[in-house]
Amino acid sequence: MSTGRYASIDVGTNSAKMTIAEISAISTTWIRDESVVARLGEGMQGTRKFLQEVPMRRNIDALKGFAEIAQRSGVSSIAAVGTAALRDAENSDEFLRRAYDTTGIRVEVISGEEEARLSYLAVRLDPHWSNYQELIVIDVGGGSTEVIFGQGARIVSRMSVNIGAVKLTESILRSDPPTITQLSNANIETGQQFERVPLGYDPHDAVVVGVGGTISNLSAMEFGMFVLPEKLHGFELTQDAIEDRMEQLATLTIEERKRVGGLDPKRADIILGGAILLSQALARLNTTKIAVSTRGLRWGVLYDRFLPKE
Repeated sequence: MSTGRYASIDVGTNSAKMTIAEISAISTTWIRDESVVARLGEGMQGTRKFLQEVPMRRNIDALKGFAEIAQRSGVSSIAAVGTAALRDAENSDEFLRRAYDTTGIRVEVISGEEEARLSYLAVRLDPHWSNYQELIVIDVGGGSTEVIFGQGARIVSRMSVNIGAVKLTESILRSDPPTITQLSNANIETGQQFERVPLGYDPHDAVVVGVGGTISNLSAMEFGMFVLPEKLHGFELTQDAIEDRMEQLATLTIEERKRVGGLDPKRADIILGGAILLSQALARLNTTKIAVSTRGLRWGVLYDRFLPKE
């Protein structure tokens, strides 16, 4: 692939995101990010999992907006991927067809294994962490949570639980604020899901890096205000800080959470579920700190699809 301006899109369970970057053989330069909390997975917790009409329309509108921005920005090619909600839904084909017919964007539904590979690639090729031999990447999404261990360019082991911040909130943390029983059940359920999956490696010498909206928002809350992504990138969040935020958030209603400094109001309803998942993942790894990457799956897609091959 030649040098040029490219875009990658992640159609997730909670949000749709786009990154535009200038890519050459020697550098990758960020141009702009776009994000819409379009909740594609909203209402999918029934026995049969169907994408609902309103969430589908929201996401198609988001993709239409992305396509217009990409065109104005001089993007020559777009790569778009879909994750947990599109993997799980029985009517994914309908959404994919309508999205393509409306926007011209072809969304590729990727497997959990491919999502893990691309999320790991996003961190592995980042200058912050490219020199570390062993990396663990934690990706708390809306519909699933991935823990990926790698040595150099090779993924050694992947641990995945089919529950993310949206799923956990809709299935267990249903009260506002959640009850003590719901909080206990959420921690037990997520802890048990992580415990069922063997690590397959010794995590103690690895650097742990988190990607996704949960860790970015929890980190911004430590600053108490909106923080530019480049300032959050590389910030270190401790397990103690996560536990403190969980204790705070558990006592607040969704409306009260919307006024917490640093927290995106559109994530107010699911941030506690995301924090519980992140905390349980760190407990499973027996680690007390995690670095923040604001360059997640979308950057892995950019590197994989558009970085000139040697």
